[in-house]
Amino acid sequence: MLNNIGEWKVIVLETGDFRLDGGAMMGSVPKVLWEKTNPSDELNRIDLSLRCLLLDNGTKRVLIETGMGNKFNDKFKTMFAIQQSSNPLSDTLSEYGYLFESITDVILTHLHFDHSGGALNSDDIGTLVPAFPNAQYHVSESNWELGIAPNPRDRASYLNENYLPLKDAGLLNLIAENSEILPGISSYIVNGHTTGQQLIKVESEDEVLVFCSDLIPLRSHLKLPWIMGYDLNALLSLQEKTKFLQEAADGDWWLFFYHDPKTVAVKIEKGEKYYNVVKEVFRQNG
Repeated sequence: MLNNIGEWKVIVLETGDFRLDGGAMMGSVPKVLWEKTNPSDELNRIDLSLRCLLLDNGTKRVLIETGMGNKFNDKFKTMFAIQQSSNPLSDTLSEYGYLFESITDVILTHLHFDHSGGALNSDDIGTLVPAFPNAQYHVSESNWELGIAPNPRDRASYLNENYLPLKDAGLLNLIAENSEILPGISSYIVNGHTTGQQLIKVESEDEVLVFCSDLIPLRSHLKLPWIMGYDLNALLSLQEKTKFLQEAADGDWWLFFYHDPKTVAVKIEKGEKYYNVVKEVFRQNG
């Protein structure tokens, strides 16, 4: 298991599962290839996880990503085959002895609905309020600007009811590109999937973990040509992934997957054609 990165205790939060179209997730890769590792259902949808990450060094309790949340109707739930408890983050955090009030920082890699949906909850009268009242919410400045005024290509993925109230609550911290968010935790900006997506790099005591978000959503996407059809700029994603994977192999980084239904994290090395997995942590529960 992956229990620590230096001073940081690592807690894997399996908050739920859902499905998206396999062709859209794999882009130009033929189904005859991707269905070997990611079999689809009768609607051509493949399984995806909503795997958040909690880091605790005794002083800071940092949540990376907030899952899908629960602010959706039955039609939305059916469309995406969402499987989770009625209060997915609360239930998962409580398993490890944490409350919403315990969290000091929430980092969102980007504001797509499947990453930011749990950032807000409804109070007793139906008003949307920050789910983590004592936390600062960290979002890249460029992704925030896109999220409040998305382009037509991106609009369906940005649901402003998931994040707009954060600014009014005074809990929003906008992050410049490739900068330190907290001591030992920094952003690594990539723009191919959507503008201002920040991968999260955790460094402590010569160990490194990177939360890969949607640059490498699945283990299958370790193959360089496997690029999501959802990406705004597939060629840019390829360039960014090429650079990133070389750095990850050279630096012996742990790569943490948000969406892979079976694999939590891997370490890689350069292979003859692609990158080979040399260490792998598998999903244990959820």
